[in-house]
Amino acid sequence: MKTRLYQLFRRSTPAPAGRGVIALMAVVTALCTALALQRVRSRHELVSLGYDLSRAGEKVRELREAHRKLEVERATLANPERIRVLATELGMVAVPADQIRIVRAGNPVALAGPR
Repeated sequence: MKTRLYQLFRRSTPAPAGRGVIALMAVVTALCTALALQRVRSRHELVSLGYDLSRAGEKVRELREAHRKLEVERATLANPERIRVLATELGMVAVPADQIRIVRAGNPVALAGPR
């Protein structure tokens, strides 16, 4: 059976002389196509990384702006004059200097106070 099938597709005349050139052209075309696809892939990756970098730069700008706003808010809230006014509104009074005690870490006697 195999021999009959083989005989159906076997040529009785020799192959044309240009068959080797055609095969070479097919290989060169495949190689050029592979190189072109590689170049397109690398360009796509480069553009994608550019977009990622742009988004990261925008995020850095947003975070810097938020940090600046928080620094302004902290400076406003920590203003000693503002704290003094709020303390007075809450009924707090200044303590005389002789009533102020400095407690050092690890000093249990100072924590107990006068007896």
